Amino acid sequence: MLKKSVRAPLIGLFALALLLALASVGCTREVIKEVPVEKVVTQEVVRTVEVPVEKIVEVPVVVTPTAKKEAIKFHDGQWQSVWINNAIAMHIIEHGYGYPTESIEGTTVTMQIALPRGDLDVNMEMWRSNILNWVNEEVANRNIVSLGQIFETSTQGFYVPTYVIEGDAERGIEATAPDLKTVADLAKYPHLFPDREDASQAQFINCILGWRCQQLNRIKLNTYGLTTDVGGDYRVIEPGAAAGMDAAIASAYKNGEPVVAYYWEPTWLLGAYKMTLLEEPEFTDECWAKVQAALDDFADDSVAECACAYESFDVHKYVSSSLLQRAPNVVGFLSSMFLGTQMINDLAAYMDLEEKTAEETAIYFLNTFEEQWKGWVPEDVSAKVSASLN
Repeated sequence: MLKKSVRAPLIGLFALALLLALASVGCTREVIKEVPVEKVVTQEVVRTVEVPVEKIVEVPVVVTPTAKKEAIKFHDGQWQSVWINNAIAMHIIEHGYGYPTESIEGTTVTMQIALPRGDLDVNMEMWRSNILNWVNEEVANRNIVSLGQIFETSTQGFYVPTYVIEGDAERGIEATAPDLKTVADLAKYPHLFPDREDASQAQFINCILGWRCQQLNRIKLNTYGLTTDVGGDYRVIEPGAAAGMDAAIASAYKNGEPVVAYYWEPTWLLGAYKMTLLEEPEFTDECWAKVQAALDDFADDSVAECACAYESFDVHKYVSSSLLQRAPNVVGFLSSMFLGTQMINDLAAYMDLEEKTAEETAIYFLNTFEEQWKGWVPEDVSAKVSASLN
């Protein structure tokens, strides 16, 4: 009996275990049936992750600030009036339009390469008659654009102090060449302009080395038969910078000495000193074309079929065509900017007599002649420029 009673519980336990096992199998099946629910949850998770990713992609389009403005580069040809014009324009552009600016020193030749390529953006004074063929070609090819006058008249040529011809009673200087009127007359007076290095030769101070007028003047002087390169009496010297040229002329003038040199106006020097422009044959397009042709194979002894005076013309501003797309508002301002010959003369005299820098001269102009420059720009720009002067 004892054995029977033990078996019964064992059988019951076995049966209970079997039932539990079967129940367990049933539960497993139910979980498998719920798998599609888990897949739905997974899809929701994927959608939740994707939403912020889309927002991150859109943010730069909406809130990224405007890219930093590229510097606007000005040609510095190393003469006074262009320093003043550049300084005024650069101050207005920086403070009124928010563009950084940069002044790039270079010769005429380097400017001719850089401006059409956009490596330079602005030339505030293009003395275009000196490089007329190049200007016409680049404008026709739409590489550069004229923005109109910066001043209305300009003169360049060969000058002597007026006291050489007329004397100066106040300074006790007698006239040494009263009949000196033309460039050709210089052939009679080499003894008046001795070379400081070799007194047996005369000296002529030419245009700055690297400027186009340096070559044009040599061609003209050679054609007139004046230079030692073609058997004449005048040794041509060419300063490396405008400061050296000014110093040589000013020193001779202050000492009452004869000097003959190339120069141009508007400038402080011709405003401060009484100088006489020597006559040359009248400018004609035909003669000037022959002078220009002699540039093709230029050498120090190059001679043209004829020579004549420089044309008196207005001076324009030019910009690289790329600036029209990059900063049209700045181009609009530059096209309106006009100082005029007399204003340039006055500012140049102020800069020299007061011993100011070009930047200080620009501030003087902006403070003193508000009515003039405020007409070049919109009111919001003029307000910013005015605020920068305080």
